[in-house]
Amino acid sequence: MQKKYISADIETSGSTPGNYSMLSLGACVVGDVSQRFYRELKPICRNYSTEAMKVACQGLRCLEPLQKEKQYDSKSRFFNPARVLQVLDDHGETPKRAMNDFREWVLQHTQGYRPVLAAKPVVFDGMFIAWYFDTFCQEKNPFGHSGEDMSSVYSGFMGDVNVNLSSVKLNPPIRHTHNALEDAVEQALKFEKVLGMMREKKEKPAKKLMPLF
Repeated sequence: MQKKYISADIETSGSTPGNYSMLSLGACVVGDVSQRFYRELKPICRNYSTEAMKVACQGLRCLEPLQKEKQYDSKSRFFNPARVLQVLDDHGETPKRAMNDFREWVLQHTQGYRPVLAAKPVVFDGMFIAWYFDTFCQEKNPFGHSGEDMSSVYSGFMGDVNVNLSSVKLNPPIRHTHNALEDAVEQALKFEKVLGMMREKKEKPAKKLMPLF
């Protein structure tokens, strides 16, 4: 069955699922980024890494009405991650509802295809997404064990382990905002460009070698 890639990005309160919370989940269809999914989630615990929260909070929409208050400003010395978690607890979607909605959305947009999670890096985003599916969704993970790392695909195509998807340029460029949906769209557009380069190379006729004699 032919693959259909779902570009996903998450923001979290720390490094590992179960010990920390997934705060937001954004996704779109690679090849049609107008098909989008976004949720901000209630935290599952009050554990957090301050450094992780400084990144995660930059793109949370629930904080937009509070952006003038320094305790919600990740760049302020008065930043208070615990207060951010409280806002998410008040306004976020329950993990159970969010993951069931995400599963339905994935299946709806991959009918007739094999859904494949694509992320950068897939080891981090995929770890949280799989754990949340397993913990909160009554149905099985629609991605199964599949997942592809966008940067690995690109470095393999380029034949250079030192390059990654970040070096792919978009015209016009898109700013990396740390909003999970906006970043999922950005990486999807870059991945589309890589997949296009791969198709062009495959379709390009091989050069005929000149005879030696």
